[in-house]
Amino acid sequence: MKLKSDMKQQEPFLQSRKLRIRTILFPILFMGLHWLVMNIAALLYLAVFTVVTMSGHDISLFSFFEDQEFLSQILIEQYPIIAVLYSLVLIPVYLVFLSLSRQRDPRVLLNASLRSQHIWPAIAMMIGAMGLTNLWFALLTYLGDQFEYVNEQLQNYIEQASAFTPSAGYIWLILGIVIFAPIAEELLFRGIIQGELRKAMPEWLAIIIQAVIFALFHMQPVQITYVIVPGLLLGVAYAWSRTIWVPIVMHITFNFLGSVIPSVVGEDEVLSSIVIYSQLAFIFIGILAAVYFYMNRRPAKLVSVSPENG
Repeated sequence: MKLKSDMKQQEPFLQSRKLRIRTILFPILFMGLHWLVMNIAALLYLAVFTVVTMSGHDISLFSFFEDQEFLSQILIEQYPIIAVLYSLVLIPVYLVFLSLSRQRDPRVLLNASLRSQHIWPAIAMMIGAMGLTNLWFALLTYLGDQFEYVNEQLQNYIEQASAFTPSAGYIWLILGIVIFAPIAEELLFRGIIQGELRKAMPEWLAIIIQAVIFALFHMQPVQITYVIVPGLLLGVAYAWSRTIWVPIVMHITFNFLGSVIPSVVGEDEVLSSIVIYSQLAFIFIGILAAVYFYMNRRPAKLVSVSPENG
């Protein structure tokens, strides 16, 4: 009888899944918070930037805000700085929530020790994902010549992608786009959202749902289509490594490849070809790395989850 009781107390958390209000409510609330803080940071920065720009000029503040095209351009060019600002607000909030939640339920945040046999395959997978992204954009470019809607969305994306260039300086590009934004997004999508879903459904389903949410959250149609694959890989790597640090490093790698590298290469055709073909080669390497990662994945531990907390 005692043995049966002990086994019941230490049953795998896979057997204590249950859909609750928080499974849906918390992801929605924190995505809303993320969106709100992003926009408040943008508005505040825009207001300060406008006042500084107006200094010494006989121009009213309202005239600046009436020029929507000018404001849009400023937001795009200064986005890396804005990303640093909103991330510095959101990261502590996410960490506090995850820390408090994990005290009640270890499934909320996976923070096992980082292993080299996980991090290197994960990076290879992400470089391969960039290779797939290049192929996808080649296809979209071809389709853009055939369909006006696809071309319009591509042009819209290219305009928004100006936020990933060093218009505000390389330091801000690296801090905002490469480091802080990925950390904030990983804590939200893999940490909070996948963590909540994990408690209500099989891990594979949680990975798929969080990846779809992650892609849709970007809102821009072209970005949605190519973000879905990295979103899946980030979720898979998080589940296999059992540590949030692996998807954080992967996300940083992906953003670095998509922002800093193109900016450094510029219009140099030789360097551009080397980068693109290297990333394409990593599609195959990434597949092999994923197999290795899976074979060396960290198994889920048995945890004791009380009825009131589970």
